[in-house]
This record gives sequence, C-alpha cells and structure tokens, in this order.
Amino acid sequence: MESSRKQRWQQLQSVFEPGFKQMLLISVLLHLLVPILYYTPLFPKHEIEKPPVYRVNLVNKIVKNPQAGRPEAAPVKQKPAVKPKPKPEPKPAVKPKPVPIPPKPKPVPVKPKPEPKPIPPKPKPEPKPEPVKPKPEPKSAPKPAPVKKKPQPKPAVSKAQESALEARLKKMRAAQKQKASEQARKDKLAALRAAAIAESSNIESPTTDAPVGMMDGKGDQAGVSAVAFVQEFIQKQWSFSKYQAAGSPEAEVKLFYNAHGTLLHYKFLKKSGNSVFDESLIRAITKSRQLSQPLPESMEFHIIFNLKDMLDKS
Repeated sequence: MESSRKQRWQQLQSVFEPGFKQMLLISVLLHLLVPILYYTPLFPKHEIEKPPVYRVNLVNKIVKNPQAGRPEAAPVKQKPAVKPKPKPEPKPAVKPKPVPIPPKPKPVPVKPKPEPKPIPPKPKPEPKPEPVKPKPEPKSAPKPAPVKKKPQPKPAVSKAQESALEARLKKMRAAQKQKASEQARKDKLAALRAAAIAESSNIESPTTDAPVGMMDGKGDQAGVSAVAFVQEFIQKQWSFSKYQAAGSPEAEVKLFYNAHGTLLHYKFLKKSGNSVFDESLIRAITKSRQLSQPLPESMEFHIIFNLKDMLDKS
C-alpha cells in the first residue's frame, strides 16, 4: 500500500512543473493580503474640520487677521477726540488816549435874497406859409432781378477720416458703457450694504462691551473672517422650511470670489442627497453673487452647509 502511494505521489510530482509549490504558496499569500490591504486604511482620509456656527453682523469689516472677540458685536463708533480750546492770552492794558475838544463852529453869514426879474412880453405869432405841393417824380427804371448765389460744394471726407471718426465713436461708447456698469455695480453694492445693515440690526450680542472679532481670533485687526462673513451672507439669502426635509442633510460647496466680492464660480464637492435642500442652497448661492463688502483678495471658500445648523441660525 505504501509503495503504491509513493508511486502515485511521484507520478503527481512528475506532472507538475518545477517550482509549482513556490507559485502555489505565493498565490495563497496574495489572496490573503489583497482583502487585508483593501479593508485596512493605510492612508487615512483627511476630513475637513467643521467650523463652529457663528452669528455674524454683516456690518463688520472683513479682515485677514481678526482679533479675539465676537463676530456679532456691533462696531463701536469712536468719538473724535475734542482738543481743549487754548485759553486766551491776557491783552496788555491800553491807556486811553486824550480826546481833543472840537473847536466851536463859526457863524455862517446870511446871503441877501435876489430881486425878482421882470417878465418879458409874449411874441406875436407869425403867419404860417402855404404848403408847397411836391412835384411828381419821374418813373424809375425796373429793378434788376436778384442774382442767386450758387451753393459752395462740401469738402469731400476721406475714408481714413471716416474710419478714425468711427473708432472715436466706438471708444466713447465703450467708455460710457463701462462707466454705466461701474455705476450700476456701485449702486448694487450700496443697496446690499443697506440691506445688510437693516438685517443685522436685529442681531444682538450677549455681551454689549465685546470687541468685534472671532472667537478663535489671534490677529490684531477689528473685524470678521471672510469665510464666516460669506457663510452668514448666504444664510441671509437662504429660505427653507423645516417641514420640507427630514433628518439632517449636509452639503459641501466650494466657492470662488474675486477681490470685489463677486462670485466667479462654485461647485458641489458633496451633495446632501436631498434634492429640495440642494436646490435651496443653489438659489441662495445665486442670490449671493455679489457680496455687500469687498474681500481683502481673491479667495476660495470650502463651506459645509448643515440643515440643522442653518435652521438654528434662522
């Protein structure tokens, strides 16, 4: 029996190629390592820390390095320092000058009245001469017909002059258009600032004497951070009812603004999975294409919008 088994094992070994055992062992090890590598996170994902939810007063200025304080605090209007008025220097005593006594007026001599002149007698009227009839004038020759002046020919305008004139007109129109767009942008900014002031007037800080800043601020500038301002500004444009969605949907959005506070473009890094909530965010971002304040520079924002936090702030 044992000899037959050895013969069979020798036959199997002769069928397999040399090195088969090593290949089989490597295959088994690979099959074990693949699921281990798949389910074991060798490179952990770097999750973005969710910033705390702030109530921001939109009247406050956007700064790069905000100081420690509260973003909802109202800016303190500093009264201009009143300089003390200098005391008037005492004037030196002036001795009164002696007033000269005016001399007495001399008596004016009275002139005698002139005697009345005799009235001359009226002259007699002379007889009027008889009117002389004018002699008839001889017939004059007919007046010559007026000579019509020929219109002077207008100077011919060359094509170069026409093209130069058209170029000037185009420049003037472009300058007028740019001026009108700039004025429209300024008017829009003024309207947004007024709306922000009106909306933020309802925000009250729990501490009346708190300086304007951020809770985690480490800078030396009185103001709020740009990301907190942008998030609050979009929150003001957002409208949503808590009965429209269940749970706590959350979306991550990346926004790009230039230094004038104009939205260049945005994209969703992660949608909430609730179409109603995502559409409400798109409407709010579209309304926030122009901020009420300029930014320190062109900036990129990564903001997480959570339904629960947004409903708590509204």
